[in-house]
Amino acid sequence: MKKIPDEILNCFHNNQRFLILLHQKPDGDAIGSAVALGKGLKRLNKTVDYYIDLPLEDKLVFFNEVQFFNQRLSDCYDVIVYLDCSTSSFAFSPAEMPAAKIKLVLDHHKSNASYGDLNFVEITGATAEIVFRVLRALGVGIDEEMADAIFTGITTDTGSFQFSNVTFETHYIASQLYTIKSDFAHLSKRLHTQKTIAQMKMTGEAIHSLEILDSLPIALMILDHQTINKFGGAINITDDVANLGQNTTGVAITAFLKEVEPGDYRVSLRAKYPFDIHEIALKYGGGGHERAAGFNFSGDINELKRDLMEVYESQNGKC
Repeated sequence: MKKIPDEILNCFHNNQRFLILLHQKPDGDAIGSAVALGKGLKRLNKTVDYYIDLPLEDKLVFFNEVQFFNQRLSDCYDVIVYLDCSTSSFAFSPAEMPAAKIKLVLDHHKSNASYGDLNFVEITGATAEIVFRVLRALGVGIDEEMADAIFTGITTDTGSFQFSNVTFETHYIASQLYTIKSDFAHLSKRLHTQKTIAQMKMTGEAIHSLEILDSLPIALMILDHQTINKFGGAINITDDVANLGQNTTGVAITAFLKEVEPGDYRVSLRAKYPFDIHEIALKYGGGGHERAAGFNFSGDINELKRDLMEVYESQNGKC
């Protein structure tokens, strides 16, 4: 665990007006990180605005801080903070970007391009871990909503502590949250097991679509545009659906394609150790981790299938 650099802390201390940006279609880690950092900066009497890709998944809208998302947008800020976003192109940004003295990047993705004026990138279980450490280093008191936000970020991005990105520090930070709030059981159920009827049906359709590529341990799932709309739109595709292929015995790599518009897909990749799939995401302009990555895709799905099979075959000999 690296010490948060003084230049990062000074950036927060010495500036007043902050804009927080996240990646497109923000997940639990992005939203949790934004809520915790935004509230923390407000506790330091800073001005904080958010520009977030809405609507959010139902399971993430319980934060009181969400009411301030997209409430206002100024022409100029001291600092624009990019959270949980590996590239600037994947950020959800205003059409006309406000001016800013400093672009600050806090992220945990291996593929991060260090595109900010200041960058703190560390491969951790979740960006929320970094936010927790920043808040502690700034001397900010963490209230129960901020603890919920950090817990949300950690538990969603680690698959409820099942993924290989979990470390000693992940569990240590989670244990510190229990000194602020004694029970996260209800929140865990909300994040990981509770679904609406539409979400359950969407999950069922994803499972039904599962196929194995060419007898290799590679699973492919596709939700087409018609099916997605039938069950309430892409907002009803919960994060855990991307992991379903990995729950299949013998599967090493999974690709989950969501046709958000006819011919346009959002792709989520998952892999088991020791396979590394983030290079595929980079090829298509996305990013992520060695074993969890994503990107937008428009093209021949057979090309993507070939990429997946080539990655497996080239890395299988290293297992």
